[in-house]
Amino acid sequence: MGAGLGLLVPPLTSTLLGSVEKTRSGLAAGVLNAARRTGSVLGVALFGSFVARTNAFIDGTREALVISAVLLVGAAIATIVGDRDESQARR
Repeated sequence: MGAGLGLLVPPLTSTLLGSVEKTRSGLAAGVLNAARRTGSVLGVALFGSFVARTNAFIDGTREALVISAVLLVGAAIATIVGDRDESQARR
């Protein structure tokens, strides 16, 4: 999961900041950081509830990691598709 985040965060940040006007890049960076922190808080709370709900640490951790992996793959696909659309729009 750490490697996945390390590989996804820079392209996601670049895609987001590259898709807005330069005059609004500060606003976009602020929104990105706020959304990232909100997602982190909600993720920890949600996945922590999986671990506590099942009364079995391994089962709850497995559920949390499967959901995390699916979300990371979805974000990667969205980044790739968005980058292709942006490249085609520039041509």
